[in-house]
Amino acid sequence: MMDKISNLLLPIAEKLSKNKYLSAIRDGFVSIMPLVLTASLFTLINCVFVGKGNYLDKWFGMPCTGFAQIGGVIGSASMSVMAILLVFTTSKALASQYKMDTSITGAVAVVSFLCLTPFVSDAKLGEYVTTYYLGAAGMFTAFISAIVSVELLRFLMSFKALLIKMPESVPTGIARSFNSIIPVALTVIIFALLRIVTDAMGAPLNDLIFTWIQTPFTAIVSSPIGMIIIYILYMLLWGFGIHSAYIFNPILEPIYLVSLTANATAIAAHQSATAIITKPFLDSVAFMGGAGNMLALVIAIFIVSKRQDYKVIAKLGFAPALFNISEPLMFGLPVVMNPILIIPMILTTLAGLGIGALATQIGLMAHTYVLIPWTTPPVISAFLATGGDILSGVVGLVILVISILIYIPFVKVMDKEAQVQIEE
Repeated sequence: MMDKISNLLLPIAEKLSKNKYLSAIRDGFVSIMPLVLTASLFTLINCVFVGKGNYLDKWFGMPCTGFAQIGGVIGSASMSVMAILLVFTTSKALASQYKMDTSITGAVAVVSFLCLTPFVSDAKLGEYVTTYYLGAAGMFTAFISAIVSVELLRFLMSFKALLIKMPESVPTGIARSFNSIIPVALTVIIFALLRIVTDAMGAPLNDLIFTWIQTPFTAIVSSPIGMIIIYILYMLLWGFGIHSAYIFNPILEPIYLVSLTANATAIAAHQSATAIITKPFLDSVAFMGGAGNMLALVIAIFIVSKRQDYKVIAKLGFAPALFNISEPLMFGLPVVMNPILIIPMILTTLAGLGIGALATQIGLMAHTYVLIPWTTPPVISAFLATGGDILSGVVGLVILVISILIYIPFVKVMDKEAQVQIEE
């Protein structure tokens, strides 16, 4: 049975993990993570500690509105223009794979994206772009613009007739810029024409992509059935020794970041957050100790296992699991290619998702709106990701306890199986 599943999934997983576009999206997304984490930290500070009615104001009568303004500026300068950042970083990552000039391709990708973006004219303000199109709502448009512009520029630059040759005496950087003038011009012209065509249809391309692609895809991957299918596959691939994050994260994390941004925007405006499935939500309820809730497995081994080798490995893996690093246990116990432990890996993940979503739906757990580092220890992560909500931390603790209880009978089975093998 394991071999049949392996033969079915591994070739698909290998192709996805090596897909150049998914790799570019992943690398582009990783590049902006420090900025997103910084903005999330200031969102947490502004919504919990500083500002009128928050903790410092209640406890000491010090709203620190000046500091709150700093946080607001940082949030607007990063989260509100996330799409532009992703256009540049994703196109740069893809161009690096092709060994193209990353500066030129990055700049062309940003201009191509802006060619698709509606500009508004105002008698007093002049011409401007609303941050709606530059933020989370423009994320899919950003990825499409980055990939298409790089591929189009690469295709056009393959025609020698389109390249302007400069004398050898001209500095390399200037010569390279002149070489690409015609391909660059044609690329942005094509994007501009596409904008004109879609405007004639009655809607900017950004709106069409958001309505036809981004919104339905978000609904699918955030639905109960979608989550079950995705995370069963996620854990199955881990069970076969494939790092699932390299396959799924480029597809899922941008979507969940959009949901997180929507929550953060709502909280900052003193409105109710609505999105349940976000990246910090998943980290807080389904990845306690890393993939497969490895912290729960460690504690289960400490409680019921009689095998010294398991306990030694659990001791070695405890500290990494506390910071959501699962590899020492995955490959040391091992969990990989172990049919007994693959089952509770899937069960604990689905249990955490289900309990967390239900608790959020009925109000026991607050909505997550702070992007915390993925290495934040379990329970604490739920507390911080919800802006310091104590009950959310309690829900995280309940999920951890339930995950331990799920692992315990499987650890006992492993002990018995090992004993039988010794007797034989």
